Amino acid sequence: MYLKKIFTRWFTIFVVVFVAHQLLQKVLKIPVPVADSYLDAFLFMPILLHLILWERRLLFKKGESYTLSYADIFILFVVVSIVCEYFFPKWNKQFTVDFSDVICYLAGATLFALFFNKPAR
Repeated sequence: MYLKKIFTRWFTIFVVVFVAHQLLQKVLKIPVPVADSYLDAFLFMPILLHLILWERRLLFKKGESYTLSYADIFILFVVVSIVCEYFFPKWNKQFTVDFSDVICYLAGATLFALFFNKPAR
């Protein structure tokens, strides 16, 4: 029962698009320049925030009507931005600092906050 609520239509579409892009880019070596630059960073925040929302609902027993506050979403956006755009490039040279990723994280977090951060039905 919970799986149907967790794997909403929008969440499933986002995950399928994310995985399909990873397969195109990493396995099949087919470049899609705009998607390669922005898609993963844009989809990352809605996917992550949805999983955190359900973690709180199920593991922390917050209930199905629980939603993330705007403060929670903003804090998670800041943490992800700092970790992905500051610390990862310091730890591993394969990561690069890209401010456009921060804009994509913000856009994805905003999309989640405005349209998908709703009580479960």
